[in-house]
Amino acid sequence: MRFALPSSIWMGFYYAFFFGVFGILLPFWALWLKGEGISTEMIGSMLAFALVARSAGALLLTRNLVSTTSLLTRVQRLTLTAMVAFSGFYLIENVYAIFLLVILTNFIFSPLMALGETIGAKLVRYNNMDYGRVRLWGSIGFMLSSALTGFLVEEFNHKIILLSIIVGLGILFLLTITPAKNMPEGGTATSKPSSGILTILKRPAFWPFLAITSLLQGAHAAYYGFGAVYWQDIGISETYIGYFWSVGVAGEIFFLAFGKRFFGNVSIAMMFVIAAAGSVLRWTTLGYAVDVMPIMLSQLLHGVTFGVAHLASMRYMSERVSEEDAVATQAIYAALPFSLAIAILTFVSGLFYPIVKADIFIYMALAVLPVFLIARSKHIALMK
Repeated sequence: MRFALPSSIWMGFYYAFFFGVFGILLPFWALWLKGEGISTEMIGSMLAFALVARSAGALLLTRNLVSTTSLLTRVQRLTLTAMVAFSGFYLIENVYAIFLLVILTNFIFSPLMALGETIGAKLVRYNNMDYGRVRLWGSIGFMLSSALTGFLVEEFNHKIILLSIIVGLGILFLLTITPAKNMPEGGTATSKPSSGILTILKRPAFWPFLAITSLLQGAHAAYYGFGAVYWQDIGISETYIGYFWSVGVAGEIFFLAFGKRFFGNVSIAMMFVIAAAGSVLRWTTLGYAVDVMPIMLSQLLHGVTFGVAHLASMRYMSERVSEEDAVATQAIYAALPFSLAIAILTFVSGLFYPIVKADIFIYMALAVLPVFLIARSKHIALMK
């Protein structure tokens, strides 16, 4: 009999390996670019355009997919293509060629999040999978890879970052070709067609959700893009920088593991308000903290600023979105709040970081203030 992993274990491994790669790319890619001699202004532009590419990739490379088989096939092809594309950085040195390849790799890599979350949503819907308990393995993978990469960069040099990304994608590809048992098929001939991305975007009830998630996730832009650079500039070692990211994800793991217990009777609107309050506190603290301990403590709030906001978003999409619209909605979520919103604020951060330095985090705190008002919208406030 052919070996196959139970579907929930396969999904846990997928989250662990995908976010393991993300745990290298997100905190350390700016350091790789800096190590290659690229200026912070150019890095900001590269990261911003990369996020636009992520947005486009999430929208364009996830279309017309309903069945689990089609989702898995797309995941396999994109993972292999991403591994080959990242290998291309070894062949080029020109800054503009690097710029173009940064855009291409992000265009290819980005849909893997939306596609994975869609498969996870199917397992929740049909196999009664506990999303938080399985998704936390992604956070564990992120935490371990970011801590290990920080140590390796300090022991060796920035070049280990690119090698680690390629190796991680290779491991992820091996998982994608490993069979899984009891995967829900879905997408039968009688299934309704998806409403389409534009149709979903035209729904007035969807816009408050989109605005809230864009502000909450977009406010992470300075942290994602320049957190490691800023901490390095004030004399904090790469090992501690890796620890900062790991501690942040530890807070996220806590809320994912116990999300049902803490928020089972809390409305979606209140979860967004809690995330916004945590964001104001976290970004304000990072704007003033220069010592390791207060930074480390503030990083625990990642469980609130990202974890609680993401749990609320997944509740919204599982409770308020039909199955046939799941892929399109996940694509919008990955493309706009997780990519375009962060891209815009990353671009702005790149322009102003050389001038304002730590104050960039204060501006991120101000960016989330409208969430307190938008959460009172009838389309959000009435969701239990």
